[in-house]
Amino acid sequence: MKKKGRYVVEAAYLVPGICILLVYIVFFTLYAHDHAVCVHTVLETAIRGSYPDGRTSGQIRDDMERELAQKLSERLLWLQEERVEVQVSPVKITVLVSGSGSFLPVSRIEVRQELYRIRPCETLRRSRWMKMDGGQKNGDSI
Repeated sequence: MKKKGRYVVEAAYLVPGICILLVYIVFFTLYAHDHAVCVHTVLETAIRGSYPDGRTSGQIRDDMERELAQKLSERLLWLQEERVEVQVSPVKITVLVSGSGSFLPVSRIEVRQELYRIRPCETLRRSRWMKMDGGQKNGDSI
């Protein structure tokens, strides 16, 4: 029995398998890139919006939504139909970015970040709980 066609049959299975693997690696890379871009952009914009600069909550929300939409449209590769939601309260900013792509089995990216607007250093300095009380007077330490 001759075995001349053996290499052709093996190549007929291996070449498409390797091509499909490479395509999925590229698609996964696009997904991972867009997820990282969403997280970074949300944190960058939330930090800029968290500083008290005299704007109202509505102005901060509108500015952040506009900035996020602009930055995401410039930086994303795979994600389409992104949705940006910003909620601003006196204590924290909550940002939600979600969207879907067209050609990956993973169909959604959803990034939700909460950033607190309270300035912790100033809050600690102004509070009285760090002062020494009764048992720690006269140089006694813990």
